[in-house]
Amino acid sequence: MLPWLQPYQAQFRALMAKSSLAHALLFTGPEGVGKTTLANWLIASLLCTNTTSTNGTNASDARPCEHCKSCLLRKAGNHADLLIVDATNTSIGVDAVRQISLFMQSTAQQQKNKLVLLRNAERLTEAAANALLKTLEEPPQNGYLLLLSPYPARLTATLLSRLQNWPLAAQFDSHALHWLEQHSNRAVPDFLLSYCSGGPLKALSMLESGKADNIQSLLQTLEKFFTEQVALPEAVKQLLATDQVAAILGFYIRKTYLPQLLQHNAERLPLAHQYYMRWCRDEQNILGQNKSLALSALLTELRRLRH
Repeated sequence: MLPWLQPYQAQFRALMAKSSLAHALLFTGPEGVGKTTLANWLIASLLCTNTTSTNGTNASDARPCEHCKSCLLRKAGNHADLLIVDATNTSIGVDAVRQISLFMQSTAQQQKNKLVLLRNAERLTEAAANALLKTLEEPPQNGYLLLLSPYPARLTATLLSRLQNWPLAAQFDSHALHWLEQHSNRAVPDFLLSYCSGGPLKALSMLESGKADNIQSLLQTLEKFFTEQVALPEAVKQLLATDQVAAILGFYIRKTYLPQLLQHNAERLPLAHQYYMRWCRDEQNILGQNKSLALSALLTELRRLRH
């Protein structure tokens, strides 16, 4: 288990030992903090029919055996008592919720628990969220729903009120940095955990893919542009070569540009915010926009504010 998830793991073990685990759980936290990792462990624990403990007596130390028929079916991705609903790029509609409801009402084939894992819960349509309420209000005794979302604010208030929220804390400290260093042969840039909003798994993926190096280079380009070491056309060319220009520019503005502006020209902060938000709005809403021209205009306005 990921080290920063072990305290949550201990809490869940204690709850399961007392048969006090809620039937509808919501795991929240930044992308890459380990919501799926923790959910998969909990699913394994609830489905295992031969739960063991390290000392053979302590129920609060129980863990899935990984060898019983139920564990083997789960690991093979073929467990009849586990339903996974995932919508990475699409909304989750009423049909998917009806499937969940029918699944939860059926009898467990392994004579234990039934689990539904709903990833990207923020993608539930309003109608689907409303349809899910009945299942949440009348959960079967041996049925558990695990919802995951990095954006809980997008869930309806009525849905949130029926879920037990488990916010997984973002990881920015030296322990998370040490974990990254242990799991990669690459040097870990100082900005990376902050850029990933405290999600070490996301940071590791970016580190191993080389994206972190590219982002670091572009952040340096922005700094050189604002200190007049790189010309505008070259800065725009480099930024537009990545599909993360909005994220990189937004990060630089929050972490470097605005603190510097606050120190020297604090009265210009509203204008800087206005220029950036206008660019973000146009970037999303104007089809066929001349991206190079729009980005050039933004960078020019922001640099002018610093002088």
